[in-house]
Amino acid sequence: MKKYFLEDGSKILIDDTKPIGSGGEGSVFKLAKNPNILVKIYSERALERMPDIEVKIKAMVNKKPGLLDYNGLTIIAWPSYVVYDEFNKFQGYLMKRVQAKNQLSHVITPGLQKAKFPNITYYDRVVIAINLAKVMGFLHQNDTIIGDINTSDFFVYPGFEIGVVDTDSFQFSSNQKLFHCKVFTPDYTAPEVLEAKKKYTQEIKRIPNHDNYGLAILIFQILMYGVHPFSARIKNVLGFDGNAINYAMEKEIFPYNYQGTNIIPPKNAMPFSFLPKHIQELFNRAFQKHALSNNDRPTTEEWVKELKVLKDSLKKCKKDKTHFYPSHFQKCPICAREQTKDYDYLNDYFKSISRKYITYDTDKKPVIVDENDVYDETILGKTYTLKKGKSLAYFFDPKLIEKYQLRERIETMYQSSYAHKLKKYFPFPTSLIKKNGETIGYIMPHTPHVYRLNQLLKGNRIGKLKITEKAKVLIAKHIANMFITLEKHGIAVELSAIYIDGDLNPYIPDVVFIGTKDKAFLPMSFQREEYLPQEYYAMQRFQTYQKKLEDEKAKIELEKKRLLEEARQRDLELIRSPLEPKLEKKKVKEEKPLSLDSETPKLSFEFEFEKSHAPIEPIDLIEEVKEEIPEEIIYQSDSKETIRFHLAVIIHTLLHDIHPYKATHRLASKPVSYFVENNIFIHKKSMAGVEIDEKGKPVELYPMFYQKVMRKSLQVKDLKHPKRTTSRQWKQTLFRLSYHLTKCRVSEYHDYPKHLVSCPYCFKQDKHTHDEVRQFVKEHHKGFTFNYLLINRLLNYMVISLGLVGLIYLVNTEPIENLNDFLNLIQFAEKWETIKSWIHFEDIRSFIFRALEWLLSLYERIFGGMSS
Repeated sequence: MKKYFLEDGSKILIDDTKPIGSGGEGSVFKLAKNPNILVKIYSERALERMPDIEVKIKAMVNKKPGLLDYNGLTIIAWPSYVVYDEFNKFQGYLMKRVQAKNQLSHVITPGLQKAKFPNITYYDRVVIAINLAKVMGFLHQNDTIIGDINTSDFFVYPGFEIGVVDTDSFQFSSNQKLFHCKVFTPDYTAPEVLEAKKKYTQEIKRIPNHDNYGLAILIFQILMYGVHPFSARIKNVLGFDGNAINYAMEKEIFPYNYQGTNIIPPKNAMPFSFLPKHIQELFNRAFQKHALSNNDRPTTEEWVKELKVLKDSLKKCKKDKTHFYPSHFQKCPICAREQTKDYDYLNDYFKSISRKYITYDTDKKPVIVDENDVYDETILGKTYTLKKGKSLAYFFDPKLIEKYQLRERIETMYQSSYAHKLKKYFPFPTSLIKKNGETIGYIMPHTPHVYRLNQLLKGNRIGKLKITEKAKVLIAKHIANMFITLEKHGIAVELSAIYIDGDLNPYIPDVVFIGTKDKAFLPMSFQREEYLPQEYYAMQRFQTYQKKLEDEKAKIELEKKRLLEEARQRDLELIRSPLEPKLEKKKVKEEKPLSLDSETPKLSFEFEFEKSHAPIEPIDLIEEVKEEIPEEIIYQSDSKETIRFHLAVIIHTLLHDIHPYKATHRLASKPVSYFVENNIFIHKKSMAGVEIDEKGKPVELYPMFYQKVMRKSLQVKDLKHPKRTTSRQWKQTLFRLSYHLTKCRVSEYHDYPKHLVSCPYCFKQDKHTHDEVRQFVKEHHKGFTFNYLLINRLLNYMVISLGLVGLIYLVNTEPIENLNDFLNLIQFAEKWETIKSWIHFEDIRSFIFRALEWLLSLYERIFGGMSS
């Protein structure tokens, strides 16, 4: 037994023979006379490491949250008294004991759950999740943040109530002083907190939104049988398929709602479709990227509300009464999971048993939507199949409706008259989907499955299909063909809006991107600066010049008014009465003009420069720079020249793997606007110090006819009449380029232009600098020597062919006797002997026979007999 003292001098005895628990900060012991009272004693090292812990514990004792007990159960193990040793030195604190024996990890971890909670049902799991959210919400209401969320700090009672321990690390305020939470568990900590920990040495202030992140992870593990939400299989990224929680958390990749195909949930995971849609949306919000504000992630109140809806809608299995499952399933999914835990199989099986049809009103007739069958997902929403018919139901993302005025846009477009002219590339609505009188989506014609072009550029794949260079040229040709139609209607689109189907045809599923015909809604732009042509910056320069002239004119008018006012004041002085007091004038400091003229001081010695016999050349004096008057240029976002610039940027990005104006100037990165405004063609070193980004492909890899067309599109000679390459010219150029490519002999995915002798992409894999690639192209270009050898080879073939034709003619037209006479006449036997001696025919023949005899003897020695 060891004795300690409370703040009022009361003595307490603790059973120090065996601590209940120990950690890096200290140990927890039972009170000798009352095992339901615990004492935490800090170690000496912990007290040295945390000099302010005594002040924090005293503040916690003085600020107790209201809910410490619930029906006789300790819910929050909050410090009740400060504990000192006999020398009145701070040692720790006294608290009530959380009587629960099982940690939350015993529910989450499958192996521990079977031992500690063998009879737990899914209904119980939902109850645990609700209680966990309630306890955390209570702490948030009392201005307390947990901060260090992990499974060992929460205990589960037999009735599934939740108890919280390790409260001395919580963040709270007392007497206008903030006590920080200085510890964290990476697997449950919000990414912005981890990032701040790396950047700053001082502790950051935690907010409820940070706890909401950890709460969402715990609830996910409870509902999804222990799998961490960021546990994933990563293909073609890390070089292995495994549990990559840290990678996924750092990149903020939620594998259950990830657009790529290389990151998927682990093999033993429960499919995301197991959860109802409203719970899925909460998890998507909790784990989406850049959820930094306090309203982005679901709050504890939202979790309690939605989890109660889930609890009340659970169905009981007819075969096994211990199985409870969400109501959108027609059969019990837990029975299927007990048979196999294979994620891929269950994912497909759940789709077959989870058909949920919901009826929506439209402006024509109600439609029945299968909300569990997501047909496609785009930037602004998702597409679902209908129960009857081939049409599709498109629903906007609720978070984007107000932000981008999607409701107003689609209602205006629905009444437009030019839908049939663009239906090849845009799925215009046939009716509007309504909910509570408001538009939330629309019905559109059936479309093929599409793939986002941006994703294709990242991985060079459409699903599992690898995209070659020739396929990219064909995609660019189809896009140019689409722009022929867009030019006629004044529609400009960005690369991010374009999708392609399995036949490499372009498609724009988000029809609201293009704006409305009456210009009430302009086209949507997510990368506007990357698609602004030279005319825009010329217009900006002219407007700046105009504003400068107006400012100068305003200054002149102001000066005139000042002079008139001074003249009026002088006239008033003349007629003013001598008895009136004179007004004192404000002294204004006169600004003296700056002068560099000064008297040359007399030198006390003679000074003279030495002269040379070379003729004296006139010195170029610095002339005053005259301000250039910018030309008036009008920029229109829907003009044909602007649309053609969009097309050139898209084609360049597609074929060269980079934006045409992403480059460096004198080794320094510059924005896209710098090169566009200065009308710089960044390829072919057209300007000193300018080089395209190393990730791209230099234009020299392509034939000269393509280079000229690309330069014409990107570099303008006359801003008033740019005359860029038209969409039809691009189509013809790309069609010609598609037949100008040849297959690489080394890699089946490499297609390179025929004017090169060997594949530059194989060379580029080892040599990354553009200068080396340009040198390679120069050295391997099919020039005069190649053409000479090619012509010589063709002539040789022709001579041999003519000889063979002549020989065949003689054999078929001349009798044998005449042929023999002919051979004797030309002395064929003598010439054949000469050829045989020149090529050493007998030596070659003897070598072949000797080699054959050796092989036969070897066969006989090995197999004991002669080969047949």
